[in-house]
Amino acid sequence: MEKLSLKKVDLFAPGDNGSKAYRIPSLLTTKKGTVIAGNDARIVNQRDNPNKINITIRRSFDNGETWQPIQTVVEYPGNDIKSPAVIDSSLLQDEETGTIWLLFSHTPGGVGLWNSGPGIGFDEKGRRNLHDSEMKRYVLEADGTVLTREGEPTDYTVNEKGFSSKKGIESGHIYEIFDEMKADHLFEQNTCYLQIVKSEDDGATWSQPIELNPQVKAEWMQFLGTGPGVGIQLKHGEHAGRLVFPIYYSNLARMMSCAVIYSDDNGKTWQMGDSPNDNREIKLTTESAQALGANARKYELTESQVIELDSGKLVLYMRNHYGNGQIARATSEDGGQTWDGFEFVEELINPVCQISVIRYPSQTGQELILFSGPASTDKRENGVIRLSEDGGKTWPYALTIEEGDFVYSCLTVMANGEIGILYETTIEDRESIRSVFTSLTLEDIKG
Repeated sequence: MEKLSLKKVDLFAPGDNGSKAYRIPSLLTTKKGTVIAGNDARIVNQRDNPNKINITIRRSFDNGETWQPIQTVVEYPGNDIKSPAVIDSSLLQDEETGTIWLLFSHTPGGVGLWNSGPGIGFDEKGRRNLHDSEMKRYVLEADGTVLTREGEPTDYTVNEKGFSSKKGIESGHIYEIFDEMKADHLFEQNTCYLQIVKSEDDGATWSQPIELNPQVKAEWMQFLGTGPGVGIQLKHGEHAGRLVFPIYYSNLARMMSCAVIYSDDNGKTWQMGDSPNDNREIKLTTESAQALGANARKYELTESQVIELDSGKLVLYMRNHYGNGQIARATSEDGGQTWDGFEFVEELINPVCQISVIRYPSQTGQELILFSGPASTDKRENGVIRLSEDGGKTWPYALTIEEGDFVYSCLTVMANGEIGILYETTIEDRESIRSVFTSLTLEDIKG
């Protein structure tokens, strides 16, 4: 694998804009040519949630040469590690309407992947579930009034920012970490919420969060997260125009599987498809008390990215825990509703880490696919961009862009035809992660 001298820019680094750390890159080129780069602002430290985490972006209007200041897109109240979080952005533009969608996960204070409880967080009428310090349950109406589960009025109200009051006396916001000592306080349900915001002005301004759990989450699901990275809009076949975002979730045993959510009405409503694990042949060896569950854990599928081939077939590339150091792949003939043909891709080695996979537009009829990730089976290092000219059947080209630590990444094709990549690597102390942007050409990868 060749090494190329590239101009690298730290887009998000520890200390920027008052945040102790940044993580989880997303990257999108809009129809107008604007490049939008997303990152988690991890205010207290670089850990996942539970943590105080905001969703931030930076924009470039000149193919990544210069960048606007960091812009906070979504933030919940709180200033410490026990605060509510929003995490793992994924970007997608609807080319029919111009709307840009940004998908992410929200958790209440003190909640993360491993302690998220099961549930949707809303009742059958779409009203947010709330409870008090004694675990008595309530529902929140759209106008801010609070009712008991039986429909009786209460003295509680919740304003548009999530702050609850009883008889006009404010006690705090509903997203706080649960505290049984806080009488007269209301809390949202202890689970994970898939949310989305949209921009109608090329990322300059963004809507308030829109709740997707009532549409896509099942009551048995605990964690529900994004790809992360990017989604796609389908261009071919009967599902042309469909918006597709990769997601993953955990069940009641905290085992994880990936899938996609999709919209056929330009983002007004969303549905969740099956997981590749729903049709996957699984073989377990003899169990023991000591190893109980270990044989199943290897079948977990987590962070993924999806592409569409010219035939309309979708291909899902998946981080997995099988232990063979390879990315997994499955295909869909129905726009992401079901998946078949599960396999591992021998050439796409991976140390259990998120990757990026996108299409590159071709004028020659070739199906050009770009892939980025750590080129190692056991360490998050040696960042490589790979190129396939046959829709992912073979990967004859590879270019090393970072020989040291290389964690998450996201690719985009910019308006000038160059390939932009935002990726995570460490700074000198090897303890702090920064997100670096660089660009290169298809010819650079081919050598």
